[in-house]
This record gives sequence, C-alpha cells and structure tokens, in this order.
Amino acid sequence: MALLATCKDHLVVSSGSTFIAIDTKDSREPFVYDCSKADKKPQGSENKGDEGGSEEKGSDKILSFAFSSSGDYFALTDDNKRLILFCTKPSWECLSTRWVVRRCTSLVVTQSEDHILVADKSGDVYSFSVSNPQKPSELKLGHLSMLLSVAVSPDGKYIITADRDEKIRVSLLKAPYDIQSFCLGHREFVSSVFVPPHHPHWLISGSGDGTLRLWDIESGTELQNLDLKQLNGPDSTEKDKKFAVSRIASSPQGDHIAVSCDSVNPKIRR
Repeated sequence: MALLATCKDHLVVSSGSTFIAIDTKDSREPFVYDCSKADKKPQGSENKGDEGGSEEKGSDKILSFAFSSSGDYFALTDDNKRLILFCTKPSWECLSTRWVVRRCTSLVVTQSEDHILVADKSGDVYSFSVSNPQKPSELKLGHLSMLLSVAVSPDGKYIITADRDEKIRVSLLKAPYDIQSFCLGHREFVSSVFVPPHHPHWLISGSGDGTLRLWDIESGTELQNLDLKQLNGPDSTEKDKKFAVSRIASSPQGDHIAVSCDSVNPKIRR
C-alpha cells in the first residue's frame, strides 16, 4: 500500500521499502531512500518479537511516517521495527536509526518537535527523543488492544489514541496517565484521529463503521456524526457498501477536511 504525506513545500510518497521526497518549490533532484539499505540491527541486541517470543524478522516495507509541524523533521518506521529520523533542511539527511519493541501502527512528532510518539500493535505508545538518539525510549501509555492511530493536539496539550476496540482516549501529553476524556460511539475499529490545526478543542475520528465523527476533545461529547454512505445519493446502486475511513487530513487553514476511504462490500454469511 502506498503512503503519502505533505508539509509546506514537501511531498513524500512511499511504496514498499522506498520513499521519494520532492520539494514542490525547488527544482533540485528528489531525495530517494530505500529502507532495505538502512542500518541493520546489531547482532546480539535484545528485542522480543511481537508476541513476546524470539525476534521475528520482517521485511523492509514502510509502515508509517510523519512530518513534524514545521516540516524540518521526518520520521518513519518499517516492518523490520526500525525508527528512522531525517532532517529536511538545508537538505534531506538521515539523522538516526533506532529500533522499536514491536511493529508500529502510527506515529507523530510532538508540537515542540522534541519527541516522536510511536504507537504499536500491542497497544502501547513509546516516546523517543529527537535530539538524543542514544536516550532509551519511554513507555507513555497503553491500551488493551492494538492501537491504530495516534495524534497530538495543535496546542501540545493532549495526546489522542484510538484502538481496534472502538475506543478513543484523550490524555494529557505531559502526564498520559491522567485521562481527560473518552470519545465513545463508533461501532467498529477507529482507524484515524485528527485535530484540526486551528480548532484544538475539536477532534475528528474515522472508523471501520463508515462514519466520520466530530467530538469536543475535553468532554468527549459527540458533536456531529456523518455516515459516509449518505454521499452515494438516493439513486446509488451501492447503498449497502461501507466506506471504512483510512485517513483524515485538512487544508493548511483548516477550512476543508479530506477523507480517504476503503470501500467495503459486506459479506452475507449463513
């Protein structure tokens, strides 16, 4: 599956183990990076597998990536459990390669650009220092099921995590054990959470249930619910088709929201 991210003048597209970064306002050659040529894990280093057993070798496929808010940093994780950090100015350069405990499902760079928050398939979020690659990671919080999305509010106050069991948790970033609210209402896995850049008191979530929901981030109150099937129109022949939300993004000013969906045909079982 191809991934895409934009930030200011930067555009990044990935496929498999490789990504290409383009400066939309500069005619210089694109930056190309192949994770299969990245640093290998040192022999003998300890790292348990995803199920707590011996280490399981993965591919070099890129699983997730994100820009920092300024666009000065770019971080990615791959199927070999690498966390790779780049700077983008004055030119693209790999700053560090580290290893996460379990495969990542989502990551985000904090607004202060001092930490990378990595959510994994076991339901944990780890924090990695941007400036000090040698500093050990820190466990920040955990869910009881796989995390699918993590976000940070634009004011840097909250960390928002969403899991496979329909739950959205809003916690204080500086004290993640202090839960501000739960946003409950989705009927299937929550695949994406997003805080509009100019509306830090709002939270938008998308789910496998085919709905897009707007929440008050501090109280967890649902403000609006949009069933994406309604966009088919009354004459559509695909009324039973669900649209599982995969990603939410906004325009730089936050005036418009774009949603990427996977179309799902429900199966009839007897």
